Amino acid sequence: MKGRLRNDPAWLEAFFQRADEIFVSFSGGEFPYVLPLNFVWLDGRIYLHCAFSGRKIDLIRQDGRAGFAAALDVIIVREQSTTWYKSVSGCGRVRIVEDMEEKRRALDALSLRYAARCPRPAPDAMLRRVNVLRIDVEEICGKERSPR
Repeated sequence: MKGRLRNDPAWLEAFFQRADEIFVSFSGGEFPYVLPLNFVWLDGRIYLHCAFSGRKIDLIRQDGRAGFAAALDVIIVREQSTTWYKSVSGCGRVRIVEDMEEKRRALDALSLRYAARCPRPAPDAMLRRVNVLRIDVEEICGKERSPR
């Protein structure tokens, strides 16, 4: 419904500041591969950290397309047969971040977001041990239904 759409940048920024995880669906196999992941929303992009190998990396190398979704404040209102929520869904292309300064900036933002006890700025040794992925968002849709 049109009245529920929330795509202005301030709403999206506030949403992503509060969402604890994002579910990402990777393409490339017989079926989509969906994972809940820690993330940070930075400059209109989604950054993730992960290992250098594994099923997710194999799928990204085959087909960089991905879908994503997250939800907040989900309340089922049985008396009214409805649900109140805030959600975001979308799709984009996943890239492995090779640029060391972009990687450092993403890791520092992730560290701050989750209050990790990692040194900041991320030292070069850490950058060599951690893989960083970036989802370049191509489509995004925020929605909200709340009590009136």
